[in-house]
Amino acid sequence: MKVSDRAVAAILAAVVIVARLPFATQTLWAWDSVLYARALEQGFHVGADLADQRPHPPGYLFYVGAAAAARLFTGDSNAALVVISVLASGLTAAAVYLLCRRYADRALAVVVALGAATAPLAWTYGEVAMPYAVLGLLSIVLAVMLRDARARPWPAALVASAGLGLAAGLRQDVLLLLGPLWLWMLAARPWRERGLCIVAVGLAALAWFLPSASLSGGLTAYLASLGGQVARVSELSPAAGSDALLRNTLLTVYALFWGLLGFALLLVAGIIASLTTRRRLSEDTMFFALWLVPAAVVYVTIHIGDPGYLMSMLPGLYVSCAALLAPIARRAAPIVIPWTALFVLINAAVFVLGDGPLSASAIASHDRMTARRIAVVHAMAPSSTVVLARSDYLIARYYLPEYTVLFDGAAPEVLSRSAREVRVAAPTAVFFFGSLPSPFPAAVRLDTGDSGTIVPGATLVAYDLEPR
Repeated sequence: MKVSDRAVAAILAAVVIVARLPFATQTLWAWDSVLYARALEQGFHVGADLADQRPHPPGYLFYVGAAAAARLFTGDSNAALVVISVLASGLTAAAVYLLCRRYADRALAVVVALGAATAPLAWTYGEVAMPYAVLGLLSIVLAVMLRDARARPWPAALVASAGLGLAAGLRQDVLLLLGPLWLWMLAARPWRERGLCIVAVGLAALAWFLPSASLSGGLTAYLASLGGQVARVSELSPAAGSDALLRNTLLTVYALFWGLLGFALLLVAGIIASLTTRRRLSEDTMFFALWLVPAAVVYVTIHIGDPGYLMSMLPGLYVSCAALLAPIARRAAPIVIPWTALFVLINAAVFVLGDGPLSASAIASHDRMTARRIAVVHAMAPSSTVVLARSDYLIARYYLPEYTVLFDGAAPEVLSRSAREVRVAAPTAVFFFGSLPSPFPAAVRLDTGDSGTIVPGATLVAYDLEPR
């Protein structure tokens, strides 16, 4: 019996979902994970300052809504957010396969789809309470919709435009990242249809924009919070005159490394082979360029706050790899398929067996360290203990609500404009939730690995980022 491509895609999705389950995080992964958990537990509200962020601007209303639906079954915020990541991972693998099949035979498409799913970057963010797996899924689904709408009769372009506007309710950055691809689609339509498509994007975006504003104190307050977020991102961009361009470039390259590993070699080989045989700019070349290049430009020249942002590019990079290798595979499948499969095994081995920053070991270590720190603090008296943290500040506050948790960094206004200075004197126990600060505060005498006491007569200065 012949198996359809849709059936193969469904099998791939199921395999990826099952493979994710043993490695799923048991605790919230990062700063933003806590903000999403707050939205699930306290209600959606986007604010300009940290104390009012459930989550941070622009809010990702539909993402929070999907997680809220999952939480009805899991009963736990972290588990609900992880469920969304796991499901998005499986669906992305299916979508990568189906798009690969437009360019390559089934064997190569299956192997490349598995490569995209087993990449350490994709696997890690498919296990944690962050929205980047959803970003990857949106990227490939919207890219296919926009590409197909360029050549199909009306109203395909209208549907694709409305889909783009709605998808922004999950991740608003898709408007920026896939905007050039949308404009490319519009270029093939008459002016009347272009106008209707613009209206469709705007009307569809209102489905998330208006509820987000209503739940965040009204239109004026919501726009102010968006403006504040843009200002903060601008402060971290190369336009601010810092070393952000170098930092953004290095983080982008770092994420690409963990997203591709050996597939980077196949991609380069495919590009070289393509350049030696093609002499004109094809429709497919424009499609992949407009899909991938704008994201790279945004991340390098504006902002990339996390390696997970590269999930917007990863599906496209793997599909382009299949498209480039397909002509070679037709002539030399006994060589191309085994080599490609080898790189899939390398991807999986690096994640499952390795101890790198994006691996099963890193996920397990994060859960283990978080649980240990919580247990240690719980053995200390809340009335005479201060917990100090930096990048783990919100995680500490989330899991230790009965304790005084303070930020001990030097520039809290970057994180919270309303930060309040707090002075702590002896006798007070201190626990460092996370790595020890450098330089180490002179007011603290370290007694064990991550806990100590205030030196008699000294005063520790830290900050409450969420004063009420």
